[in-house]
Amino acid sequence: MKIGEQLQKQRKLHNMSQNDLADKLKLSRQSISKWENGTTLPSFANVIAISELFDVSLDELIKGDEALMNKFQDDKIRFSKTETIFTVGTILVFAILAFIYSNGISMASIDDLMSGWWFIIFIFFCCNVKWKTFNQSLNKKAVFFGILLVVFYLSSSHNA
Repeated sequence: MKIGEQLQKQRKLHNMSQNDLADKLKLSRQSISKWENGTTLPSFANVIAISELFDVSLDELIKGDEALMNKFQDDKIRFSKTETIFTVGTILVFAILAFIYSNGISMASIDDLMSGWWFIIFIFFCCNVKWKTFNQSLNKKAVFFGILLVVFYLSSSHNA
């Protein structure tokens, strides 16, 4: 049975309209309609949410829907943008430090070389952040640690 048919069956068993289901999944009614008529397929995250909502196993929900199985098989695990920045940045820091120390380069010469570039890169970064989304994602702890980061950075650069 295809996911759309299974979804419609479960929705009706639970006496839910497409609107009710859409509200519970925080989606549009059109998304539910498209899934049920086979126009589009739900994401893996949505399939899990549907499974939990109706208390149905994933196997029961997607078994027999080859298109959905192929979609999930083709989906690759991807880092979020924040995870990419952190992961690639950390790897680059270790690679650069290894290069610096293995070639006997002094940190003073690196500081001289990089003296203004960090600020320019920071400005470009700030110009490309969607601040409304960024602000909505911050919690009190993130703001607190962000303030500490700024204080420690400014105090350490002032003393140097």
